[in-house]
Amino acid sequence: MVRLLKKFMFIVLCYVSLMASAQPLTETVRTLQTIKNGDWMAQPVLQLDSDDYLTISFDEMSHRYHRYTYHLTHCSSDWKPSDLYESDWLDGFNDRPIEDYQNSLNTTFEYTHYSFEIPNSNVRLKYSGNYTIDIIDDATGQKVATTQFSVIEPLTMVSAEVSGNTDIDTNGENQQVSFSVNYSGLRVREPERELLVTVTQNRRNDFTVSGLKPTHLTGNSLQFTNNRNLIFAGGNEFRHFEIINMYDNVQGVDHIDFFDPYFHANLFQDSRIRVYQYDQDHNGRFLIRHSHTDASETEADYLFVHFSLKTPQIPGGEVYLNGDFSYQKYSDDFKLDYNHSSGAYEGTVLLKEGAYDYRYLWKPDGSMPAQTAQFEGNSFETENEYLILVYYRERGARYDRLVGMCDLRMAGE
Repeated sequence: MVRLLKKFMFIVLCYVSLMASAQPLTETVRTLQTIKNGDWMAQPVLQLDSDDYLTISFDEMSHRYHRYTYHLTHCSSDWKPSDLYESDWLDGFNDRPIEDYQNSLNTTFEYTHYSFEIPNSNVRLKYSGNYTIDIIDDATGQKVATTQFSVIEPLTMVSAEVSGNTDIDTNGENQQVSFSVNYSGLRVREPERELLVTVTQNRRNDFTVSGLKPTHLTGNSLQFTNNRNLIFAGGNEFRHFEIINMYDNVQGVDHIDFFDPYFHANLFQDSRIRVYQYDQDHNGRFLIRHSHTDASETEADYLFVHFSLKTPQIPGGEVYLNGDFSYQKYSDDFKLDYNHSSGAYEGTVLLKEGAYDYRYLWKPDGSMPAQTAQFEGNSFETENEYLILVYYRERGARYDRLVGMCDLRMAGE
């Protein structure tokens, strides 16, 4: 991959991708992940009637066993429970216990690592569409985490492109998505009513566009071009740091200290970015890894990671850390406070050893979405991911079938 993006456009034909969302719902649950086929970069989506599988895992911050169960729900295109009966879409039994768990070994923070796979011998899925999984503490009935995935039956073809030449600027701060959906594999009578399309940038739920109307209908194809709703701020490449053991300072880490009984990692102080800076990031993802073991799931430790952003204080809003490790949450856990003595926004997050992408977002009071411009800048050159999802609800049907997806990833030339 070259360091400068000279021609910011390419075309792909693809079927499978997913806008993922996961949420730990209690302070005792950490590092919730949903990984397809063992590939941490893959989108958590299963092709219907295939060998695809998901591994859902998380840590509970003690060595005390909890009997957790998981409950699946079939959802509509907007992630609300569908009108189907459970017996329609589920082959097997819901509310199964999580039976795979292990205590951490030789770590300063005690935790128990839980994991399970979907599908399994007790759970098989019969319909395409969106699904949520709620993880419940059986002793209290409390929902402690939730995650999402999808099942696709690839019956449409999506052709897409992204350009820095938008309807509001040319090679400036924005990117425009254009695409077409060929639905010749479906029996569609009213395509504008029966086909629903959503587009998401970098798996951010607050950067999702839905309710799109096609620009043109041509034969068995919907065209979405020159649509102002499909103009996105370009942002900048994610920042990055690695903590893969407690004794070596790797990328992005100034120093690691031990204050009995826990480790603390201080990242190099960041500053505002005013121009585009190329970096080979992972668009916000994180990878759990300890360099001295093959069992990172149970031997990677937790430590307090300290962030600092040197900048004048900006009134009228808040600063948040963003990346998959924040689960797209704008909560106090990921909010930075301004330190007048150091002249920087500062915050601390408890994280498991590994490699992390992150960035700083500005959220104006009472406004969404949070913005990249204030601290990261916006550029048409940024290598973003755009996720195009195509749903189909035939007249009289009771659920939204997921029939097409496109994972549009920019690459330098």
